[in-house]
Amino acid sequence: MKNLVLLFLFCLACSLTGKTQCEIAIDTTDEFDTTRMIASLPIKIGNLVPTKNLSEDLNGQPLADEAKVMVSYAESEKRVRSFFLTLAVIEHRFLRIENGQNVYLKLSNGQIVKLYNVPDNGELKRDIIMWQYQHTCVIPLEVYHLLKNNFVEKIRINYLQAKRTIVLDEQQQVALQEAIKCVEERLRGSSEIIKP
Repeated sequence: MKNLVLLFLFCLACSLTGKTQCEIAIDTTDEFDTTRMIASLPIKIGNLVPTKNLSEDLNGQPLADEAKVMVSYAESEKRVRSFFLTLAVIEHRFLRIENGQNVYLKLSNGQIVKLYNVPDNGELKRDIIMWQYQHTCVIPLEVYHLLKNNFVEKIRINYLQAKRTIVLDEQQQVALQEAIKCVEERLRGSSEIIKP
Protein backbone atom coordinates (compact mmCIF):
# COMPACT_ATOMS: atom_id res chain seq x y z
CA MET A 1 0.00 0.00 0.00
CA LYS A 2 2.83 2.36 0.91
CA ASN A 3 4.46 1.71 -2.50
CA LEU A 4 1.20 2.55 -4.29
CA VAL A 5 0.91 5.86 -2.40
CA LEU A 6 4.53 6.72 -3.24
CA LEU A 7 3.96 5.81 -6.90
CA PHE A 8 0.83 7.99 -7.01
CA LEU A 9 2.69 10.95 -5.45
CA PHE A 10 5.60 10.51 -7.87
CA CYS A 11 3.25 10.43 -10.89
CA LEU A 12 1.40 13.49 -9.60
CA ALA A 13 4.67 15.39 -9.12
CA CYS A 14 5.83 14.44 -12.63
CA SER A 15 2.57 15.60 -14.20
CA LEU A 16 2.68 18.91 -12.33
CA THR A 17 6.31 19.65 -13.22
CA GLY A 18 5.80 18.60 -16.84
CA LYS A 19 2.99 21.09 -17.37
CA THR A 20 4.11 24.48 -18.62
CA GLN A 21 2.50 27.66 -17.43
CA CYS A 22 0.23 29.22 -20.03
CA GLU A 23 1.41 32.76 -20.80
CA ILE A 24 -0.72 35.16 -22.82
CA ALA A 25 0.59 38.44 -24.25
CA ILE A 26 -2.82 40.04 -24.86
CA ASP A 27 -6.34 39.42 -23.58
CA THR A 28 -8.38 42.52 -24.15
CA THR A 29 -11.80 43.74 -25.23
CA ASP A 30 -12.17 46.95 -27.23
CA GLU A 31 -14.59 49.27 -25.42
CA PHE A 32 -15.89 50.82 -28.64
CA ASP A 33 -16.80 47.75 -30.70
CA THR A 34 -16.50 44.98 -28.06
CA THR A 35 -13.99 43.03 -30.15
CA ARG A 36 -12.13 40.51 -27.99
CA MET A 37 -8.50 39.69 -28.75
CA ILE A 38 -6.35 36.96 -27.19
CA ALA A 39 -2.75 36.48 -28.33
CA SER A 40 0.16 34.27 -27.32
CA LEU A 41 3.67 35.49 -26.73
CA PRO A 42 5.81 35.55 -29.90
CA ILE A 43 7.88 32.40 -30.49
CA LYS A 44 11.21 32.39 -32.32
CA ILE A 45 11.24 29.81 -35.12
CA GLY A 46 13.80 28.75 -37.69
CA ASN A 47 17.47 29.61 -37.28
CA LEU A 48 19.68 32.59 -36.69
CA VAL A 49 20.56 34.04 -40.10
CA PRO A 50 23.35 36.42 -41.13
CA THR A 51 22.11 39.94 -41.76
CA LYS A 52 23.25 42.46 -44.36
CA ASN A 53 24.68 44.74 -41.68
CA LEU A 54 28.34 44.75 -42.63
CA SER A 55 29.43 47.95 -40.87
CA GLU A 56 32.87 47.87 -39.23
CA ASP A 57 31.63 48.85 -35.76
CA LEU A 58 28.67 46.43 -35.93
CA ASN A 59 26.22 48.94 -34.46
CA GLY A 60 23.46 46.78 -35.82
CA GLN A 61 22.95 43.05 -35.44
CA PRO A 62 25.20 40.62 -37.38
CA LEU A 63 22.67 37.79 -36.80
CA ALA A 64 18.89 37.86 -36.50
CA ASP A 65 16.04 35.42 -35.89
CA GLU A 66 14.76 34.01 -39.16
CA ALA A 67 11.13 34.32 -38.07
CA LYS A 68 8.73 34.72 -35.17
CA VAL A 69 5.21 33.35 -34.88
CA MET A 70 2.22 34.30 -32.73
CA VAL A 71 -1.16 32.60 -32.31
CA SER A 72 -4.24 34.74 -31.70
CA TYR A 73 -8.02 34.66 -31.51
CA ALA A 74 -10.50 37.45 -32.27
CA GLU A 75 -14.23 37.64 -31.65
CA SER A 76 -16.41 40.58 -32.72
CA GLU A 77 -19.69 41.81 -31.29
CA LYS A 78 -21.46 40.09 -34.21
CA ARG A 79 -20.02 36.77 -32.92
CA VAL A 80 -17.63 36.44 -35.84
CA ARG A 81 -14.85 34.23 -34.42
CA SER A 82 -11.49 33.30 -35.87
CA PHE A 83 -8.04 32.04 -34.98
CA PHE A 84 -4.95 33.53 -36.62
CA LEU A 85 -1.31 32.60 -37.11
CA THR A 86 0.91 35.65 -37.58
CA LEU A 87 4.43 35.25 -38.95
CA ALA A 88 7.11 37.93 -38.92
CA VAL A 89 9.82 36.86 -41.38
CA ILE A 90 13.01 38.59 -42.48
CA GLU A 91 14.15 38.44 -46.10
CA HIS A 92 17.40 39.54 -47.77
CA ARG A 93 15.57 41.28 -50.61
CA PHE A 94 12.28 42.98 -51.34
CA LEU A 95 9.68 40.42 -52.41
CA ARG A 96 6.13 40.70 -53.68
CA ILE A 97 3.25 38.64 -52.35
CA GLU A 98 -0.52 38.88 -52.67
CA ASN A 99 -3.47 37.81 -50.55
CA GLY A 100 -4.32 34.16 -50.97
CA GLN A 101 -3.50 30.62 -49.88
CA ASN A 102 0.23 31.18 -50.03
CA VAL A 103 1.35 29.93 -46.59
CA TYR A 104 1.61 26.14 -46.16
CA LEU A 105 2.18 24.14 -42.98
CA LYS A 106 3.72 20.66 -43.04
CA LEU A 107 2.44 18.73 -40.03
CA SER A 108 4.09 15.84 -38.20
CA ASN A 109 1.46 13.44 -39.59
CA GLY A 110 2.66 14.29 -43.14
CA GLN A 111 -0.35 16.44 -43.97
CA ILE A 112 0.11 19.76 -45.82
CA VAL A 113 -2.30 22.52 -44.77
CA LYS A 114 -2.82 25.68 -46.86
CA LEU A 115 -3.67 28.89 -45.00
CA TYR A 116 -5.21 32.07 -46.39
CA ASN A 117 -2.66 34.83 -45.89
CA VAL A 118 -3.19 38.58 -45.67
CA PRO A 119 0.39 39.92 -45.93
CA ASP A 120 1.53 43.47 -45.36
CA ASN A 121 4.16 45.32 -47.37
CA GLY A 122 7.75 44.61 -46.49
CA GLU A 123 9.41 47.02 -44.07
CA LEU A 124 13.14 47.74 -44.23
CA LYS A 125 14.70 47.07 -40.81
CA ARG A 126 17.68 49.43 -40.69
CA ASP A 127 19.50 47.70 -37.82
CA ILE A 128 19.87 44.52 -39.89
CA ILE A 129 19.43 46.02 -43.39
CA MET A 130 16.84 43.39 -44.30
CA TRP A 131 13.17 43.36 -45.20
CA GLN A 132 10.63 42.20 -42.62
CA TYR A 133 7.28 40.81 -43.74
CA GLN A 134 4.25 40.10 -41.59
CA HIS A 135 1.93 37.36 -42.77
CA THR A 136 -1.44 37.09 -41.00
CA CYS A 137 -3.08 33.74 -41.74
CA VAL A 138 -6.64 32.75 -40.95
CA ILE A 139 -6.84 29.35 -39.23
CA PRO A 140 -10.11 27.51 -39.96
CA LEU A 141 -11.50 25.67 -36.95
CA GLU A 142 -10.79 22.19 -38.35
CA VAL A 143 -7.16 23.23 -38.98
CA TYR A 144 -6.94 24.64 -35.46
CA HIS A 145 -7.85 21.22 -34.04
CA LEU A 146 -5.27 19.58 -36.35
CA LEU A 147 -2.60 21.93 -34.98
CA LYS A 148 -3.50 21.00 -31.39
CA ASN A 149 -2.82 17.34 -32.13
CA ASN A 150 0.09 17.54 -34.60
CA PHE A 151 3.34 19.47 -34.58
CA VAL A 152 4.17 21.99 -37.31
CA GLU A 153 7.47 20.79 -38.79
CA LYS A 154 7.88 23.30 -41.62
CA ILE A 155 6.29 26.50 -42.87
CA ARG A 156 6.41 27.42 -46.58
CA ILE A 157 5.73 30.95 -47.82
CA ASN A 158 5.08 31.32 -51.55
CA TYR A 159 6.03 34.81 -52.74
CA LEU A 160 5.28 35.76 -56.34
CA GLN A 161 8.82 34.99 -57.55
CA ALA A 162 10.37 33.12 -54.62
CA LYS A 163 9.66 30.43 -52.04
CA ARG A 164 10.79 30.38 -48.42
CA THR A 165 10.77 27.33 -46.12
CA ILE A 166 11.24 27.71 -42.37
CA VAL A 167 12.15 24.50 -40.53
CA LEU A 168 11.14 24.28 -36.86
CA ASP A 169 13.31 22.29 -34.47
CA GLU A 170 11.66 20.05 -31.86
CA GLN A 171 11.60 22.72 -29.13
CA GLN A 172 10.03 25.22 -31.52
CA GLN A 173 7.42 22.67 -32.59
CA VAL A 174 6.45 22.05 -28.96
CA ALA A 175 6.41 25.78 -28.15
CA LEU A 176 4.09 26.53 -31.08
CA GLN A 177 1.69 23.73 -30.12
CA GLU A 178 1.67 24.93 -26.50
CA ALA A 179 0.84 28.47 -27.69
CA ILE A 180 -2.07 27.10 -29.73
CA LYS A 181 -3.41 25.24 -26.68
CA CYS A 182 -2.73 28.22 -24.44
CA VAL A 183 -4.97 30.55 -26.47
CA GLU A 184 -7.79 27.99 -26.31
CA GLU A 185 -7.23 27.51 -22.58
CA ARG A 186 -7.66 31.26 -22.00
CA LEU A 187 -10.72 31.30 -24.26
CA ARG A 188 -12.32 28.33 -22.48
CA GLY A 189 -12.00 30.22 -19.21
CA SER A 190 -14.57 32.75 -20.42
CA SER A 191 -16.59 31.29 -23.31
CA GLU A 192 -17.27 28.09 -25.21
CA ILE A 193 -15.17 27.24 -28.23
CA ILE A 194 -16.97 25.84 -31.25
CA LYS A 195 -16.36 22.13 -31.77
CA PRO A 196 -15.66 20.83 -35.30
